[in-house]
Amino acid sequence: MTTISKTLSRLTWIMAGALILVSCSKNNDIVTPGTDEKVSADLPGVSVIIPDGSTVGITGPNVTSGTINRSGALYTVANFRQAYTSGPGQPPDGNFYWRFTVNEAGTPANFQIKFTGIATGDITSNDSIRFIDKSFASVVAADWATANNPGASPAGSNVIGMNSVVGTGVPPAVIAYANGAGWYTYLWSAGHTVIPVAGRTLLWKSGANLFKFEITSIYQNGVTGGAFPYYNFKYQQL
Repeated sequence: MTTISKTLSRLTWIMAGALILVSCSKNNDIVTPGTDEKVSADLPGVSVIIPDGSTVGITGPNVTSGTINRSGALYTVANFRQAYTSGPGQPPDGNFYWRFTVNEAGTPANFQIKFTGIATGDITSNDSIRFIDKSFASVVAADWATANNPGASPAGSNVIGMNSVVGTGVPPAVIAYANGAGWYTYLWSAGHTVIPVAGRTLLWKSGANLFKFEITSIYQNGVTGGAFPYYNFKYQQL
């Protein structure tokens, strides 16, 4: 698979405008519900037990890149990427899968959140996801009750994707995805780049399991405008 080149012409981007980053995944995955059992990263049965203060390579099916670091209860994922396919005549599309409760990549049949679609710009789940405008460090378990549900989007239900699009000449098909309930701003006229919404924290819940997470970049090594998608995010169990 190849990433979308930064040297794509503007015409190519406009032709892909209704697709790029706002994503309509062609994959219709059948998923199994997540476990309701509350777990800790230090309990037996967790796929990857990471010693405090260490960084290890990400494990799981089809992983091609990435590391995960643990600092106390905080986990930081860098440059996460899985094997990825593309259709003819369009930018690459595909899905990446993550499992918070085992610190590992998932599969179409076993995941907790999914980064999906063109450039994997949408985030969805087999359980419940919400967002709150509160700094990651200050979010606590009680915030779940007042957090916001995903907004309506052409990408589907239970999806958190584009919050807003900034620029001139933005096609209506792209504007339709900017629902004010997303995790990123799409800079249409500034190199077609993506930046996270400042101060917005995402939450995932399944039964007794509740995690907060924040996407920091979808670019390799966190360099905006560089090779993508390479997911960089942090998470913590509440």
